[in-house]
Amino acid sequence: MSASRAGLLADITAWLEREPRVKSAVLFGSTARAPDGVAQGGMRRADLDLHIITPTPAELERIEWAQALPGQAFWHQAVRPATGGVRKATVLFSTGEIDLVLVPQEPFRQASLALELGQYRENLQLTAALNEVATCLHSGYRFLKGEKEWGAFYARIAAEMPGVRLGDAEAKGLADIFLCDLLWVLQKIDRGELAAAQHLLHRSLAETNFRYIRELRLRRGEPLMSFGLGRKVEAILPLEELAWVRVSARLDADELRHAAGVAFVGMQALMCQLVPAWQVPAGAEQLLAEALR
Repeated sequence: MSASRAGLLADITAWLEREPRVKSAVLFGSTARAPDGVAQGGMRRADLDLHIITPTPAELERIEWAQALPGQAFWHQAVRPATGGVRKATVLFSTGEIDLVLVPQEPFRQASLALELGQYRENLQLTAALNEVATCLHSGYRFLKGEKEWGAFYARIAAEMPGVRLGDAEAKGLADIFLCDLLWVLQKIDRGELAAAQHLLHRSLAETNFRYIRELRLRRGEPLMSFGLGRKVEAILPLEELAWVRVSARLDADELRHAAGVAFVGMQALMCQLVPAWQVPAGAEQLLAEALR
């Protein structure tokens, strides 16, 4: 482990401790599982994922990081929407990247009470948000600040919430959307709109198969190496299953049509495992057979 990578974790930990607007900070993911907090596996840069509870998330979005961490060479920062209805700040330094998921304190405190009383089941949005948090925590986590106040709540989320999952009905719905988007991709290829076809091939077809493979591994009790879709699948999937989710196609009509067909075969194989009763409708099967020739 390089001293600079370890230094980034040490510096952000020190900043979290002295920053009064940060009420809790949880490190999650592979870095949290590492004994020294910095993941190995050949990484040359640190990659730190933090779940932050704060009463003033908008103020933390505007932190001047060159001043907050003067010992690190600051490069760039950006703020974007994150899952669960919150926002995430990404901060880049020469030694690595920090992602801070900024969670408003009061709504999270209300979520804590709802979980304690079992009332979250009545609120689909809250249930989804708690499952998003659980998915992150299941990959490993540890507190850098605020464990005394928030530790029990995080432990309950990790123990009681299943994380982001797909039920049979949702899996069927995704398969129906997949078929519509697959036909759209093939039509765009025929019209010479290759960039549009390539875009949807990745954004919809591959995305669906990645969601399926994650659910399949969870149903089989197999580990996920990371909370993100597609993360490290090359290390954990057998070659047959890796073929179900990977996409290999340049901006070429024949390659894109072949890749679309491979994604279709992968979707069918995954649905055969997840919902064996599901089948491609006869009309759609005929259309696809003709289009994929």
